[in-house]
Amino acid sequence: SGHICSEDDDVNHQSYRPDLSTCQGNIVYGEVGAFQRDILEEEFNNKKIFGQRYSNRKKCLIVDEADNMCLDKARHVLYLAHEIQNLKWLETLYIYIWTAVIRKEINNEDEISEDVKDITQFIKNNIDNKNIFIPDYMKEFVDYKIERWVNNAFQARIMREDDHFVLDISKTDEQKNKKQKTIIVLDKDTGVEQYSTRWSQGLAQFLELKYRRKLSVESLKAVFISNKAFFQRYQHCLYGLTGTIGSENSQSFLSDLYRVRFAHLPTSKEKCFHQISNHISIEYGDWLDLIAKESIKQAKTRPVLIICENVETTENIWNELIRNSVPPHTIEKYRRDGDNVEDRFAKKPATKGDIIIATNKGGRGTDIHVDEKVNSHGGMHVILTYLPENVRIEEQSFGRTARNGAQGTGQYILLVEKSTYELNQLPHSQRKMKLETLSDVIIEREKISRDNKEAARLSELKQKNILHLEVEEELLTKFKDFKRKVSKNIVKLL
Repeated sequence: SGHICSEDDDVNHQSYRPDLSTCQGNIVYGEVGAFQRDILEEEFNNKKIFGQRYSNRKKCLIVDEADNMCLDKARHVLYLAHEIQNLKWLETLYIYIWTAVIRKEINNEDEISEDVKDITQFIKNNIDNKNIFIPDYMKEFVDYKIERWVNNAFQARIMREDDHFVLDISKTDEQKNKKQKTIIVLDKDTGVEQYSTRWSQGLAQFLELKYRRKLSVESLKAVFISNKAFFQRYQHCLYGLTGTIGSENSQSFLSDLYRVRFAHLPTSKEKCFHQISNHISIEYGDWLDLIAKESIKQAKTRPVLIICENVETTENIWNELIRNSVPPHTIEKYRRDGDNVEDRFAKKPATKGDIIIATNKGGRGTDIHVDEKVNSHGGMHVILTYLPENVRIEEQSFGRTARNGAQGTGQYILLVEKSTYELNQLPHSQRKMKLETLSDVIIEREKISRDNKEAARLSELKQKNILHLEVEEELLTKFKDFKRKVSKNIVKLL
């Protein structure tokens, strides 16, 4: 067996080429993106990566956390980055768009469509009047893209640091001794920092303008492979493992897309998880106070894991705990690469007094060792401070406790919109009592709304986004066939 996780490509490529004469074959471990990159390099750049014997062998693929990779990230694509120097002409255009967007007042994030249309027309007029120079050969391309760019400029203005992304020195830049902070995309479903991921359609460039980073050149998606296409290559030899397969809609989507069946494997030990009473707040300060007080109360007898939507929230909760006189050395943050929480608690299991504040980095796949002595007090307690986008992420979060037959509990402490429940008119004390009474009803209503949105998202993904992706893939296949024919003809001529 071998893996393709090394930073040295030559080392990785050797993993595909051990002695394949044995009947049991070979096991290669790696991330999806690493396999995809090797496929593109072999098929489009003619790099000899796999070797003939590997290519001829029958292969199967085993995917861990299959719901996340095959469903949530089905549309994700990996493409070979290539700069087109002519796109540098867009830099001036991006600056004009960004200047126009930041002058607009945004009162409601859901009502920017008219502003997008107005600015789009304004920019088009300036191009026609030659106030903004665009080469003639690019005008059709710009005309096709400009509304999307304007919309993404508004999205860049709305997006916040420590929510969708962080500003930091990436791992690759650290190795090259570069000290310039860059925009690192965060996967909010898993909390993972995605160093090789870049937003497209001008979004990355508008964020660079917002934070005064060096403006990069837009890269077009030409040679690419989607997660969907990668998994479909394995047809009847695709196997997936997950503890959270989700709703019937999710299962139906996976079954239709990958032609797979499902089998339920019982756990070796009975799960001992109990959900305790939930809390609701409509004021941000009250919500932080609720989280801090509940954490302190539970931590008297057992460890507490607080899972937050983003990095910003983890910092605010940490400050609230300190304000409530919690000793800093008892609080552990788990939100960025390098926060080695699992290693720490592998050496010394989590026990009473320990409070862990995490993004979803502390959710899916995280295994926190817990002192067996706290089982008599209910085991580790998980506080989920936001409503995840689907039930699978929710189950992953609460699944951090009550593992391997141990005890565990969980609860929601949510901040909900004031306007939704019309409780503003009540005095503060009455409002808190009303929220306590209605907390479970409100959470159930929020979950129903969440599940309906998820069903609509899956429907759109299936009926629109996947079909669009398949058209792109078909065009890429035709291009690949054309490139192969041209290459053969050139070889014949030589």
